[in-house]
Amino acid sequence: MFSKKCSRGLYTILSHFILTRTLPGRQNNDLPLNKGDDTNFLILLISLMSFLAVLSLSGTIAIDTMTNRWSSGLENKVTIEIAVETKKGHILSQETIAQETLALYKMLSQHPDVKSANVLNHEDIQELLSPWLGDDMSLKDLPLPGLIAVELRNIDEKGMKALTEEIEKISNYAQLETHREWLSDLINFTNILQMLALIITLIISGITIVAISYAIRTRLILHRNEVILLHHMGASDNYITEQFRNHAILLSFKGGLIGTGVGLLTTFILTLLSRNSGTDLIPVINIGAYGIVILCIVPLLICIIAVITSHLTVLRSLAKMP
Repeated sequence: MFSKKCSRGLYTILSHFILTRTLPGRQNNDLPLNKGDDTNFLILLISLMSFLAVLSLSGTIAIDTMTNRWSSGLENKVTIEIAVETKKGHILSQETIAQETLALYKMLSQHPDVKSANVLNHEDIQELLSPWLGDDMSLKDLPLPGLIAVELRNIDEKGMKALTEEIEKISNYAQLETHREWLSDLINFTNILQMLALIITLIISGITIVAISYAIRTRLILHRNEVILLHHMGASDNYITEQFRNHAILLSFKGGLIGTGVGLLTTFILTLLSRNSGTDLIPVINIGAYGIVILCIVPLLICIIAVITSHLTVLRSLAKMP
């Protein structure tokens, strides 16, 4: 003989069974899983996790885009400097710097390994230093080094060494900067940032898995009598698992859409702010169409996590039930 709780559970299941098969548009769900105070909380939690995942992925994509842009911008490019102060501490006059710079420019403009060479004048140097010194700072009365921006053709280490020796023959004060050391440090730093973003994404995924697993176990405890009755009525484990799986997918998809939408909006606002910052010290955030497609996949990934987590959780719990 059934207990009172089992009788109420059987009545609930039979009533829901009849309604879902007689009323059009109703889902085939024999367990009232959508009823509960924790449903909205789970949607909110998944929304928050999706929002943080979108921000983390946006940061990773933006850093990767900036690194590629900087690397391509400095590829096969070097800078030759005639410093105001020599290595021995002597101060060069502006006339000497101009003569040394002009001699180097003539040689570089005719060199077969040089694609282009450009001497930077006072206005160019002013523009380079303006992000740090400001636009109102005048450099006309300050001693400035001679700078030549050089773009090389495809040149190997042997060719670079030969070019350096030719430069040293013309000027004892010239210093060639390949940017490789600076670029290597930059790439290492961005790799660390991308690794941190990946770790944050993995932590978010782990929290999402724990939250979904906890919610499913809670629902199993609340509807334990109904689940046992479904077993007695001949329902298979796969059939019961499907009920909880559909419930988890629905909540995860809702939360994923909300969190992803808010995350995309936040990313868009940050992109606009970086483009209109008014200073070159703040890099422009650029996600691109490819990055947006990746971010839009976040709700789908959340649903995949929900499917796997709910399926394994329910099967493991059902195996312990009579």
